[in-house]
Amino acid sequence: MFCTYSWKRPRLITFIISKIVEKSSRETFRKISFYVVAHADDWQLFMHPNVHTDLSDPQCKVVFIITTAGDSGFGENFWTAREEGSKSSVRYLLAPFAVLSESSGQKKFNQHSIYYWSLNNTTSYFLRLPDGNLNGKGFPASNFQSLTRFKTGQNDAIASLDNSNNYLTWSDFVNTLESIISCESQGIINRWINYLNPDLTNNPGDHPDHVATGQALQNISIIATLHQCLFVGYSTGSVQDSLALTDLFWKAGMFAVYEKAVYDSCGYSTLKENTDLYARWLCNRSKLIILLPAY
Repeated sequence: MFCTYSWKRPRLITFIISKIVEKSSRETFRKISFYVVAHADDWQLFMHPNVHTDLSDPQCKVVFIITTAGDSGFGENFWTAREEGSKSSVRYLLAPFAVLSESSGQKKFNQHSIYYWSLNNTTSYFLRLPDGNLNGKGFPASNFQSLTRFKTGQNDAIASLDNSNNYLTWSDFVNTLESIISCESQGIINRWINYLNPDLTNNPGDHPDHVATGQALQNISIIATLHQCLFVGYSTGSVQDSLALTDLFWKAGMFAVYEKAVYDSCGYSTLKENTDLYARWLCNRSKLIILLPAY
């Protein structure tokens, strides 16, 4: 009898402590900040120093949602390498200040099973939809599927490249984004969402995937209840507005570890696409518009 009691008691205490720690962990978040982008390197290139500020705050829960695989018509080895690049950027920002704890798996939102990766106070969701190409028309390898064509009805459906999900309507895609945002932000009042501005008047010449992702976010029913940061994308490099040295250190480092992870995984150099353009994107300050919630 004594042995039975002494065995159960530690297990009970361990269970109670774990629940207290879990509850305490939830309550420590005073803010949640979503970074919703089309490609795995968008948040590093166009949303600094905001993303660094949020990741550095242990009371801020940071959620990345990457809508496309950014595959450029290449195979799985390439788009999984880009996911590893995004993860490496997060590790780079957190490792100097905390012991890292990682997990990954699948979570269901709006009847869709989404791959996630968590690191400390962050979670990344990778929807793995086909890259829309620079013209928005997609690539032959994915049967010319794209978010742009899906929104306009030129694609009847859009499927993730890992065949885990098939979205039959634009509303289905929008509702999945909203489900992730609503579930992750439960119990947190101070809610922010960061994305690339889909208005080409304020964000000229941006990638069609960036535009379509922003349009989807502006279609969610709760968007007006969130603090919104609408960033400029590709045209960030057109006007000289240099970052302070400390900000440049963190931004360049984020992209450097992304570039290395991609190259180590599949032998592809992102910088080789246009070194001068990437240098301008990295050295220039992010430009954004902030919209306050309409309570």
